Amino acid sequence: MPRGTIALFLVEFAMKKWTVAFLLWCSCAPLTSPAGGPEDWQTPEPPAEPPSALEQYLEKRQRYGSGPRPDFVAVVPFVDESGFREGVWNVEYELANMLSAELAAARNWEVVPFNAVAELALEWGFADYDKALAIGRELGADFVIVGLLQDYDMRRLSVGDPLLGGYKSYSAVAQMSVEIVRADNGSAIGKAEALRELTDRDVGLDLLGKPREQDLQFAGLKELEFGSEEFRQALLGQATVEAVGELVQKVAAAFEPEGLVFEGDAPEVIAVYSEDIYANIGSAHGIRPRLRFFVYPGNERIEAEGLDPEESVALVEIVEIISTRLASLRVLRATGEIKPGDRLEIAEGE
Repeated sequence: MPRGTIALFLVEFAMKKWTVAFLLWCSCAPLTSPAGGPEDWQTPEPPAEPPSALEQYLEKRQRYGSGPRPDFVAVVPFVDESGFREGVWNVEYELANMLSAELAAARNWEVVPFNAVAELALEWGFADYDKALAIGRELGADFVIVGLLQDYDMRRLSVGDPLLGGYKSYSAVAQMSVEIVRADNGSAIGKAEALRELTDRDVGLDLLGKPREQDLQFAGLKELEFGSEEFRQALLGQATVEAVGELVQKVAAAFEPEGLVFEGDAPEVIAVYSEDIYANIGSAHGIRPRLRFFVYPGNERIEAEGLDPEESVALVEIVEIISTRLASLRVLRATGEIKPGDRLEIAEGE
């Protein structure tokens, strides 16, 4: 081999050797962080868990502070005295959830999400009336609705031998009641009852034991999801929806002021001491705490101050019923001064 060729071969061999050595050195070099050495490395933190339904509700509740706000209503799990068959639905919680959802769209109030109520009920072990009030206070609710399930079932009536041929009909019953109480002291606001009993009017003839659709409903109740469309079409589901709907109407009526009777007494402000305001209405007139009134200037002020009798100067609400004809008020918002003799009118829709 010529010397020039040998020299070129040695140069190429040396270059390949150093290239391999360099690559090996790179593969063995310690890893470094773009931000610095190992002391700057951080273990990734696991993603934070989303807030629970209870935490979300309490955060929303705190936003109102002490200012004007709607009434907060909490529906606690029902007490079940119906003896409804086990292993089908958790009727205590399911009925309360359905009632909560229906109430939420029925009036100008704030219904506590039932999944937030359920978190507390499951944690505390819901059992009785006192625990219901405790849950309501913890949630910052103004009113608590306590439900009782009295009768709940789907029943079958058969005539003849179904294996050979006979008549069969079904009935469904949903009987329940609720009591509305103030969360702070447990005083009753009102009660509501509902009873729905539906009968399958299409009395069917069974031939050689062949099951009908009603038979499948009766045997497969546990396969239906409570509140689903299939549930609402079933006989017991129809009775449930109608009974809950009746409760919603009666509960809403219990909060409305139609039952107020002033017996010729014109509601008015009788005393003002700084922020303490008193009116000539009380338990004799059927009022309740948190009932709201618009304040209009009295006749003397209208003439003396040249005020518009149709323009309210404030919106107030009942704080405490002191006696049969005395209650304390607090101002929710004001556009003018409140004085003794000012007139009070029910604030519809407030």
